[in-house]
Amino acid sequence: MIGQDYFDLRSRLGSALFSLKGLVAESAGNADHTIILENLINSLKDPFVFVVAGEVNVGKSTFLNALFGADFSKTGVMPTTDKICFFKYGATPRRVPITPTLEEVYVPADFLKDFHIVDTPGTNSIESDHQEITEKFVPVADLVIFVFSAMNPWGASAWSFLEKVHSHWMRHVMFILQQCDLRAPEEISAILDYMRQLCRQRLGTEFPIFPVSAKKAYLARSSGLDREKLMAESGFGGLEQHISKSIAGSSARTHKIANALRIAREILGSLSAQSGGRITSREEKLRVLEEIEGMLSMQCRRTADKLSSAVEVTVGYYEKGADELMAHVRGLLTSRAAFANLFDEKRRIDEQEKLLLKQLLTASQERWERAAAIIEDDVGHAADHLGEVVKENLKVQLRDDLRPDQGFWEAQRRRFFVRIGDVFHKLLDRLDLQKQVAPVLTASRRMAWGQIWTVIVSMAAAVICSVYGRWLAAASCIASGAALFGLLRNVSAKMLRHARHECAERLACIGPEMRALLSEQLREETRNLYESFSGVLQPTRDKLAEQERRQIFQHEQIENLIRTFAVLDEALRAVPITR
Repeated sequence: MIGQDYFDLRSRLGSALFSLKGLVAESAGNADHTIILENLINSLKDPFVFVVAGEVNVGKSTFLNALFGADFSKTGVMPTTDKICFFKYGATPRRVPITPTLEEVYVPADFLKDFHIVDTPGTNSIESDHQEITEKFVPVADLVIFVFSAMNPWGASAWSFLEKVHSHWMRHVMFILQQCDLRAPEEISAILDYMRQLCRQRLGTEFPIFPVSAKKAYLARSSGLDREKLMAESGFGGLEQHISKSIAGSSARTHKIANALRIAREILGSLSAQSGGRITSREEKLRVLEEIEGMLSMQCRRTADKLSSAVEVTVGYYEKGADELMAHVRGLLTSRAAFANLFDEKRRIDEQEKLLLKQLLTASQERWERAAAIIEDDVGHAADHLGEVVKENLKVQLRDDLRPDQGFWEAQRRRFFVRIGDVFHKLLDRLDLQKQVAPVLTASRRMAWGQIWTVIVSMAAAVICSVYGRWLAAASCIASGAALFGLLRNVSAKMLRHARHECAERLACIGPEMRALLSEQLREETRNLYESFSGVLQPTRDKLAEQERRQIFQHEQIENLIRTFAVLDEALRAVPITR
């Protein structure tokens, strides 16, 4: 395809401009930039205009068919001898009269998307009313192609028409010496020398002249037989290279590409700066969000610290009640108490445990009500502060009911006290001293009965022995009874002492556990309340995450376009300007 390098460059630039346009739209950039880019994209689509002139029957149509590989004769819209035909692309063939001497001809040939062709009547039939060829088409033409027949290259009408072309547009002109296959090489060489000499004499300059055989070029492209040989003999290779260089080296075209590239890079620079500003803004908002979350976390810890005194006071109340309960346990776990309950066991601890729980709940109630008030007050102030900071720094208007209402706090207090009470019940259920000491109490009572029966039996045996004068045996009975009595008393004392120690340890262990459970309960309570604000911030967090995803993608697109435009600029600088 002729002009392939130029069209590749134009296509790459068009794709880059289209990508930039989409990027501007995605990033909600300047609306004017979208319009500018749309105009630049459309301007790049401007087709090349070729004006083809020459006398009748010099082979212009054959030349065009060979040049573009399309047979105009099959379209049914070939020009007449007295009309200027402006060929454009159309899905269906049709002719549209514009003036009495000008028609637009639409042909479904793909090359007409990039090349518009003005096919003129033969120069030997052009009259004064065809002056629009030089007035309308030659000035805007990218290339003016004069086709001469090798059989008659010196037709006066063609040379007269050339003289009508303004000298400023002469740089667009090239000569095609057609039907060279009908002449010998020596004749062609002589004709070329003659044409160059005539150009210098009549026009004061020389034009590129290409001797060709359009018939052979068309056969090479259409038949597929001996293609390389036919193309070499046709002379179209040098012609197409010249046209391609003319297309790529057109100062007007390269200036248009350079201007589009310059404007695109300016828009891209503006978009890059805008993107950088948005990234900075997002990062600043993210920093503020992290500070807010840090502030809430710190406030949560402060609130929990304020409540630690309630925990310590409660543990103090427990320890005091535990000392009283332990004193009662010590009074019950004695040998004297065991002898006092020989006939009816009345020693119980469960009532004292219940009393301890009741006293603990009553004594600590005021402290826990104060703790609930502290939580309510702190969370309320945190809600107010959060609303102000978010509105000022994140530009987000939070809902008006961010501070919990009184109904919420009433329900919260009820749940709070139930949970604190659950902690007390759980710990004292685990204590269950009654279950611990009940077997010991029963055993100590039996030991007491054992001691009594030991005394009775040993004394009775001693009396009987005395009656029979067996004093030694009587003494032995008393000694044995005393030994057994002492053994039973020691075993009972040791058992009771161990039980007292176990009770003391169980009561002592409850205090640290109570401290840990109450502290954890308070931390969870305050954490849940402060973390409820996290849900308020979540939409902002999600929005920033989405912005980050889009900005990373846009940044990558911008970087890719920067590299693409740099490569295009380098390629454009390498294009030699021929005219």
